[in-house]
Amino acid sequence: MTSIPKPRTYSNPPITVNGPSAGARQICMIVAIACLSGFCIDMLAIGLPPSLFSLEWRVGFLQQMGDRSIILLFGTSLFLYGSLGNRRLIRPFSLICLGVGVAFILSCILIIRDGLILQDQALQNITTQAEQLQTQIEESKGSPDLPTNVTPEQFAQAAEQVTSQAETLKQDARSGITRVGLASIGNLVVVGLGLIGLGRFGLMTARRMSRV
Repeated sequence: MTSIPKPRTYSNPPITVNGPSAGARQICMIVAIACLSGFCIDMLAIGLPPSLFSLEWRVGFLQQMGDRSIILLFGTSLFLYGSLGNRRLIRPFSLICLGVGVAFILSCILIIRDGLILQDQALQNITTQAEQLQTQIEESKGSPDLPTNVTPEQFAQAAEQVTSQAETLKQDARSGITRVGLASIGNLVVVGLGLIGLGRFGLMTARRMSRV
């Protein structure tokens, strides 16, 4: 009686999930340092000489910072990924991310305040210029050098044009300042929340690493 050999069973090798390789971390760190350095150089070039008490300087600086903040977020995420294997580096860097993220969100309050002040100044300037033109039109009615073919209807049309142009300029000023302010606020809020999220992730990772 012959015995039938049992079929051999092959066990699959265990699958291991490795963390980021040393080469990948080094590449991320190189790109991260380049992005962060470029962002800092841009901010120094834009912000120098500093004039913290100047409304125009603050508005322009925060607007440029908001436009370039995505580079900061990208570089920060790469730097955090590259520092996952370094226990001493990931925790302080994560705390810096949290602080910068909170500062970005709080800076939106300053943008709103400065935007409202800048809008009021622009509207006041337009109103003042329109009043000066209206005064010149009224004074020119009694001028002896006035041509004889100029009619009162033409003076009325000129006054109406001044009023219409002033209202158009006011609307353009409101919409332009509001549009720029919303764009800056949106960028700063998104990047600020992203930095806060990266900071929290880094702190949780640091806690897990300390338990090992």
